[in-house]
This record gives sequence, C-alpha cells and structure tokens, in this order.
Amino acid sequence: MPSILLVRMAGAIPDAAPRWLLAAASAICDPADGARADEARPFSVGPLVPDAGPNATGLGGTGLGGRGDAGLAGAWEPSTCGTPGRGGAVTTWRLGWLADDAPLPGWQPDTVRFGSQVLPVVGADLHRYSYAELAQGRPARGARLTMNTPTFFSRDGRDLPLPDPALAIGGLLARWNTYAPGPLRIGADDARALVEAVFLDGVWGASSEVELGHGLRQVGFVGQADLRLLAATSDYTATMFAALARFAAFAGVGERTAHGFGAVDVDVVDVVDVVRAPRQMAPVAVPPSRRSGRAPVSSPAARTVRR
Repeated sequence: MPSILLVRMAGAIPDAAPRWLLAAASAICDPADGARADEARPFSVGPLVPDAGPNATGLGGTGLGGRGDAGLAGAWEPSTCGTPGRGGAVTTWRLGWLADDAPLPGWQPDTVRFGSQVLPVVGADLHRYSYAELAQGRPARGARLTMNTPTFFSRDGRDLPLPDPALAIGGLLARWNTYAPGPLRIGADDARALVEAVFLDGVWGASSEVELGHGLRQVGFVGQADLRLLAATSDYTATMFAALARFAAFAGVGERTAHGFGAVDVDVVDVVDVVRAPRQMAPVAVPPSRRSGRAPVSSPAARTVRR
C-alpha cells in the first residue's frame, strides 16, 4: 500500500546525481526492473535532509499525520539498526511507495549506495496508508504544495519549469489511476471536471538548475504554489482534489520524480471553517543560474526549500 519511507544513513551525503538517486531508490523499491520509464516506476524520490529525524514525512498538513502528528496515523513500522557515523551526523532520505498490493522488495536496506559511496543505514521508518485512507475525509478547496526539490512539467514536448495546476493534477490523476484499486480510480468525466476546476492562486519561489552530466542541465521550480478550486466546484470534486493533494506527498509532482525531482510537502485547506492564512513564503535559497554565471547544483535531492 502507499507508504512514506524514511531512511536514516550515517554521515553527510555529498551531491548525488539524479542517476545515483534513481539507482539507490531502485535497489530498495524496484530492483528487478531498472529500465522502466519514470511514470511507470512505483516510487518517488525525495530530498536528502541532514538531521531530519523521524517526522520528515511531508504529511503534516494533509490530515493523515505521521509519527507525532494528529490525524490518521496509518501503520507506522519503526526500526533501528547500526550506529551513527563519526560525529553523529545522520542524513534522512524520504522515498514514496505507490503500489497497492506489492511489498517493498528491498525493505529494509542495510546500506545505500550513491555512486561509489556506500553508507550504512542506522534507522528506517515505514509509514503505510491505504488508498481508501487517502481518499477519505472532508472535501478541500485548496492545497499548498512546497516544492522541496526542483520541479518541472512537460507540455507539447517542452519542459515547463513552472507550477502548472492542470499539469500537476493531471499527473497525479494518472499515477493514482495506475496504482489505486479499481473501485477508487477516478473516471474520465470526473477527472476532466477536476482539471478544469483547479487554478493557481499564488506562487512564490525561484528557478533552480540541476547538473545532469555530459553538459546537460535541467531547470526546475523550487518554492510554494497554492492550488485552489473554483467557487462553484462541487463537494464531490473537492473530495477528489483532497485525495490527490494528499497523494502528492507520496508520488511527487511533475516529471522525473524517480530521479529526485518534484518532491513536495503538502498542506491541505479543508472546506469547513476555511480561514486563508496570510501568504508567507518559506525561506528559499536563491538557486544558481546560468544567467548569473554561478554553477548549478549537482543533485535535485539537495533540499532547497527549508521550512
């Protein structure tokens, strides 16, 4: 069933190239089929965060909760192993698992390899939720997505490094319908109504470039985006919107989510007693850019937005 995986590794992680992130995640989540396209992989790759602890699920604002949070706590399976590295430095890596009925083939890992560096795992948590749990709850009219790693979309064969609401929801719909059990899948008419109802209510952030190797770079957006529904949207459609917003913390948004792009934290605004909070931008490190003459980052998993 859908899960948030938190892997705690001894030591600090150097910049991890997207291909290393994919290989490391595949060893845990999909060791038998490394040739799939990103959209067909049943996992997403989140940021590498120093000293994040066991609560870095990205679910705190979804109503699902996690360890220490209110709401539906799902099934939490903690474990510890090994010892911290020299100096006690620990890095937490968040992964999302999407398959409903398949177990995690490589869980829990004893080590994680990034390129030539092998790091011991000193702790691991598995936060499990069913698709029914993700789908239940009150309808929501808004959600704030905090893009922790560079996020981009594809439109007509071109990359779009901006938070497009229709593309974000459309991608989540496709992944939900791929992995959710049949009775919970969203039909074409309902999906169309949802995509047509969502709009971008606010955005704060900047562009960021990631070095892919061989002189190639990928531009993405880091920051926050508020998605909202049109006022006339039915509660039925708003309930689907709430489910997909929660699902975003597991699946990521945009393209190449299995390579470390598009990892998000989610805050869902419920339809009942909605009080729109003042818009405040989380501190965002202004990313390097070719236009500024500074070098791009080497890893999409270097968390850019800090809360």
